[in-house]
Amino acid sequence: MFELESIRFAIRALWENRPRYWDPNRVQALQERRFRQFLPFVVEHSPFYRRKYRGIDPGHCALAELPPTNKMELMANFDNVVTDRSIHRDDVENFVDDPDNATKLFLGRYPVCHTSGSQGQAMLIVQSPLTLELLFAFQVIRGNVSYQMGPLEVIRRALNPGRIAVIALKRGFYPSASAWEHMPPAVRSFVRVERLAPTDPDLIARLNDYRPTVLVAYASVLENLLLDAPRLHLAPDLRQIVSNSETLSARPRAQLHEAFGVPILDNYSCGECTIVSTGCATDPGAHVNSDWVILEVVDEHYRPVPPGETGHKVLLTHLANPVQPFIRYELNDRLVMATTPCHCGNRLPRIERIEGRTADFFVVHVDGKDRQLVGTLFKNAFDFLRDVREWQAVQVERNRLQILVEMLPGKRLDMARCRQMLDHQLDLMGVRHAVELDVRVVPRLRADSITGKFRRCVSLVSDGTASGISPSPPDLAACGALGNLS
Repeated sequence: MFELESIRFAIRALWENRPRYWDPNRVQALQERRFRQFLPFVVEHSPFYRRKYRGIDPGHCALAELPPTNKMELMANFDNVVTDRSIHRDDVENFVDDPDNATKLFLGRYPVCHTSGSQGQAMLIVQSPLTLELLFAFQVIRGNVSYQMGPLEVIRRALNPGRIAVIALKRGFYPSASAWEHMPPAVRSFVRVERLAPTDPDLIARLNDYRPTVLVAYASVLENLLLDAPRLHLAPDLRQIVSNSETLSARPRAQLHEAFGVPILDNYSCGECTIVSTGCATDPGAHVNSDWVILEVVDEHYRPVPPGETGHKVLLTHLANPVQPFIRYELNDRLVMATTPCHCGNRLPRIERIEGRTADFFVVHVDGKDRQLVGTLFKNAFDFLRDVREWQAVQVERNRLQILVEMLPGKRLDMARCRQMLDHQLDLMGVRHAVELDVRVVPRLRADSITGKFRRCVSLVSDGTASGISPSPPDLAACGALGNLS
């Protein structure tokens, strides 16, 4: 039923659509006003931030004056970070330990989730209701490229709601699962959501029956769907495909566009802030929702990195979650901001590409010194091997890596060319003489059975200096690493 709350959400969504067409200086001014309201509130109500920012004037300080925060620090001080004093870490942990609570709100008012912990300690996240409302407002308005959204289109969507198919592994407290679980009731007046499992043997038939207008899935799931593209009959209903949580590379993006004839959008986000960006329909990357999110691309010394250059990490400030504040929070993602405007008309800043996580590397010993091999080294090699569907690099010993390769149906690996491309990348790094690569073709590479995400770089070296610093056998087996080493 189209009720008063639905009307309020529609007005809110249309209101939130305006900044993407504004002059960047006007968006910056709005961001600054919100930051000036947000920071004093946090300092007043969070003992952790009050102590951390002692001697800093929250009403007038520059953002760069605030020391960065990180996952370990915020988790160690969880009870003093949150601004609602009724929230306690032990209670949140007990809440998420019970799978039956996945559909419930913590304390009756807060959606909660946790990160996967694939890069170390998991992060407990208490969301503000505002964050969830903004997330779906952005997806309905800023992330909707199929319609020119305005009051008339809102009425049409109320009469004929869009159909979103979300392909996710399972329900639970992971950020993407939690977000769909707690979609505000008012949003349901405009969209219907069907949740499907990638392991469902009837997945293709169910998609064909549902005929979604929007298809949302991890990049690895979308790449798997390419294998079944001839059996999928989604036109003309399907209007766009959204890739979440993983980086979708250029080749499968082009293949998806050719197979389905619709825009392919990337959403860059994280569990700590699900509203970081919305995808761009015409150009690579995603637009930062900079009216509510401050994203600083920095080098290893926290100095700003200009657009067009790859940062070492990102500092995130989330202005829509005063309950559990994230201020200059470190994310180990290597981003490149665009230097030119896109063609979709959105004037918000655009992330042009994601070059992986800072943690997506292996540490090897070369000539008596530690050297890093970044995941892009292998990606650059496989960009030239068109018959490879997917690959995974597994560090089995300090200087020995196993490269697992899954081929497209009916294709065979040109082993000589594969070795040539990999050796060339090792030569560029100056480590070919020290690093041994064992290339194997496997029938199938699998995503993590719990998170549904696929990790291309996995380390079985147990000292924690390489990527995937928690080498627990169940997690790695689900990734396909251990199962393919025998």
